[in-house]
Amino acid sequence: MPTVLLLDISLSMFRPVPTSDATESHTRLSLASAAINTFLDYLSLHSKLEYVSLVTFSSSYEVTVPFTRDYDCIRSKLPHLEEGDKTSIETALLGVNQVILSEWGYQTAVQIILVTDGSCGVGSIGRNRITQALPLPPSYPARIHVLPVVSPHDSCLQQAMPLYQKIVDLAVNTTSGSNLSITRGAIFCPEQLSLSGTISTMTRLCEQHYQEFWCTLKCGQLESRVQLFPAPQAASHEGLAASYTIAHQLHVVGFLHQQDLGTPIAISKHLVIPQAQSGGGNSAGRENYDPKTPTKEGSSTDGSATEEDMSDPSKVPNFCVLLHGALKVESMSAIVQLGAEWWGTLTVWCEASRARRSCLLLSVMRPGPGAAPWLGSLDQLGVADDASVGETFPIRSWRSYISGGSGFAWARPHALLADVQKVLRHARKLPDKTQHLYKELNRLRRGAISLGFSELLSCVGGALERECAALPASAPPECALQLAHAAAALRDPRTALDIKHVVQPLAANFTVTTMNH
Repeated sequence: MPTVLLLDISLSMFRPVPTSDATESHTRLSLASAAINTFLDYLSLHSKLEYVSLVTFSSSYEVTVPFTRDYDCIRSKLPHLEEGDKTSIETALLGVNQVILSEWGYQTAVQIILVTDGSCGVGSIGRNRITQALPLPPSYPARIHVLPVVSPHDSCLQQAMPLYQKIVDLAVNTTSGSNLSITRGAIFCPEQLSLSGTISTMTRLCEQHYQEFWCTLKCGQLESRVQLFPAPQAASHEGLAASYTIAHQLHVVGFLHQQDLGTPIAISKHLVIPQAQSGGGNSAGRENYDPKTPTKEGSSTDGSATEEDMSDPSKVPNFCVLLHGALKVESMSAIVQLGAEWWGTLTVWCEASRARRSCLLLSVMRPGPGAAPWLGSLDQLGVADDASVGETFPIRSWRSYISGGSGFAWARPHALLADVQKVLRHARKLPDKTQHLYKELNRLRRGAISLGFSELLSCVGGALERECAALPASAPPECALQLAHAAAALRDPRTALDIKHVVQPLAANFTVTTMNH
């Protein structure tokens, strides 16, 4: 879950902090920098793969450090920050929204840590204006934490607390289409305005919201202790108030060829990192699972390995290494039971970086047995040869248009809208684009049937009828005939749900017919 450090650099952040020790002098900004360094130290030990960005703001915002895993880059920027003018939280949050949407999109859950000095810089009327101007809730899953670097007894903090609480409450978008159940953030106030108090407050924030998630990955009698990164969130199902939580034992229940699996919609994705087997405790283990790692000649895997072998993690047998190699060689994916009525897929994923490291990737599907409609109910999948029993069914020979070469799924509304608009654009350019129209129409039709989205066919049919009615009087007669034929074909009950059926253009020689007439 990427994190944005939103740091206030207004003039009030450069005020000195009163202290009884004359040898120490701190400003609120230096205390905030110490808290951020504590946060980065915590990630270095527990979440090395976390992406972090530093955004500073006063009356305007600036992306001081884009999203990175190089925490030293952020540390090096903190001592050289220059003061700004007044605090404008609404402007800062608007800028953060733009940064996150451009970098991560609408589906990725993000955490925002707002570090400020507890002063809004305005009175009660101004705070009401700020509350109304807040660009919240965001269009992506988010959680906002507020860390005011101020004494808990400061009157400015008491006046600003309603605003901070409003920010925390509004950050959770309950109307978004995401299946993730993002819990609210919190306000973390130091017990005292000092270096130790600020550091302990940030440590408390990290321990509550940046915990590692460890579980056991099992397949029959084989198992391995693994970490899921980022830590998975609870998920909700459409129409149900209950939330689903990933269990601490993940069971591999079967395997599918990737062309049979297609690309089911994933609400989140997580790296599967095995626990180091020697001297590593709960370390993150290795990212690179190379099944071709050479082993010492004569070494065995029956538990009789030498002490020298056990000291080298690359020579210790690990189920994750075996599973990674098998999936990679066979071009298959594993179906994993995450909990009651909840499944995910394990695939081999290769980084796009120069290192080209390969690892296991867990894709969490939407809760419910119908997460991949083209496979049927996931709780009834079985071997094709056992289909006669009646309790299971074979994998269908067709894989829908998701695996037909174009390789995409309608994970976001604008992707579906773009495909519908493409059909309508070709419809407006008839008769020149007749072949293109039917090609895109069949493609859209196969996708809708594969996903069980039959309502889409009726809507597109109605849109084609409206295009037919809106044709100008000068349009060739072929245009109206082709549009009416296409709209009727989408609603034909005989072929409405037949994925193998191909809608063909209306066969007629319009030119010859007109001349003979």
